[in-house]
Formats: sequence, structure tokens, C-alpha cells
Amino acid sequence: MKPLPAVLIFLFILLCGIFAEEPILKIYPVRFTDPQEAAEVILMMSPSTNNLQIEAVEQKLVVKGTAGQHTHVVQMLRELDAPPKNIQINVEFGSSGQSFDRGAGIRQRSPVVIRNGRIHGRFGGRIYDRSSATTENTTQMLVAMDGKSASLRVGERVPEIQWLTEYGHRYGYVREVGIAWREVGSFLAIEPTIVGTGLIRVRLIPELSGRLEDGRRQTIQFTHLATEVIAADGQTIQIGGLNQDKEFSSHFFIGRGSSGKSTRTDITLTPHILP
Repeated sequence: MKPLPAVLIFLFILLCGIFAEEPILKIYPVRFTDPQEAAEVILMMSPSTNNLQIEAVEQKLVVKGTAGQHTHVVQMLRELDAPPKNIQINVEFGSSGQSFDRGAGIRQRSPVVIRNGRIHGRFGGRIYDRSSATTENTTQMLVAMDGKSASLRVGERVPEIQWLTEYGHRYGYVREVGIAWREVGSFLAIEPTIVGTGLIRVRLIPELSGRLEDGRRQTIQFTHLATEVIAADGQTIQIGGLNQDKEFSSHFFIGRGSSGKSTRTDITLTPHILP
């Protein structure tokens, strides 16, 4: 086989230089996501990384590559840097209680006559045992950003604030037991996160939040009692009453009732991804 003439080799090299794509340098702003994470994902998902360079600088991506590679970067950023979606959560609290009242008394059975300084009449004893049942349902709605937290008020007033403060001290949330509250309410911190197509993970954390006597704001989150559930978009989930600690629930959600009163709180939630 005869070697190619030098002139043909020269023409071939010249044509390759003419038709080879020159790398293009562009800068893309990143608004909603972490630039370094976006750069790593784009490089990992790119069909061609030959001579592709991506560098995260502050809230920007500096990209050097071919026109086709830039097209892919734009497509990926459209998905990765999309504004976070809002999630609407309807929360229903259902409380039921049973109260018992038991005692004894004396009942008059005939007219009372006072004769010679003495009381004459017929009396009888009686024992009574009464019970009554109560139910109450309330629904609240909040909107939280994907991956962010929002608070849902459970009670305007916390009857057992001293018990709850001591409970928080026991688990290391409070340094001093004798906190002087001026006003305090009970809340549920709700953190929804979209974890897949139409799937939402919801985390609920009971917390106390209010103002102290000196004017400072104070928030105590009982994170060890956090509850996590995963629900489909629009699916209603039964939570219960944060039954990891029933004694805590009886003080936090309803407060300690009078003697002989039993209560139970059930929570259901329905998350919905807003368009």
C-alpha cells in the first residue's frame, strides 16, 4: 500500500481544524440550588464530558464546552434550579374524652320535724356514678415550602407549662427549670419534603414557643418525639397522638384534666403539592 501524499495529509489536518468545534465559555446564574451540587450532577449526567469544564463560583456556574454540551447544561439547570414548590397540609385534630364522677350523699325521705330539740325524720344514703363522653374535631391548614418548616398552633394557652418545662430540662432542651414565661403556646413544627414523584415526607415536631418575662422569645423543640410519615400527594394519613410518650401528649395537647377524666388526641394530615 502506497503512503498518502503529503499534500493529502496536510488537507486532512486542515479540514479537521476547520470543522472541529471550538469550546465556548458561558456563565449561568444559579438561584435556588447549591451550585457545587448542581455542577457535580451535571457532569455525572452529561452524555459527553470530553473537554467539558464546569466550575461553581459563588451563585454561578462557569461552563466551558461545545454547543451541544451547553444545551445539556441548560436542560439540566432547568430541572435542578427550579424554584421550590409549596406544599399545603391540612391537619385535623380529633380529641375524645371520658369523665367520671362518683360519690355519696344523704337524701331526705320524709318531712323533718324538730321536737324537744331533736330532729326527727327518715333519711337514706345514695351512691352516684355518672359518666359523660365528649368529642371535638378541629382542622387547620398551612402552606410550607418544600424542605422548609412551618408551625401549626395547637393551643393558645399551655395549662401544664411547669411540667413541660421540667420535661424539657430532663431531656436537655432547657438549662434551667424555673423559666418565667409571660406567654407561651403549644405548636407543631411541620417540615414537608418532596422525596419522589408525588411522594411527600412530613416530619412533625412538638414545640413550645412564646415570650419570657424579660421580653426574649423562647422556643423549645422536643425533637426526640418527632414523627415522620410518607404520604402520596392528596393522601390522608393517620398519625395518632405522638404516642412515643403518652404522658407528654396528655400534657402537651390537652393538659392534665381533673381527677377521673381521660382524653385522647388523634391527628390526621393530608399533604398536597401546589402547582
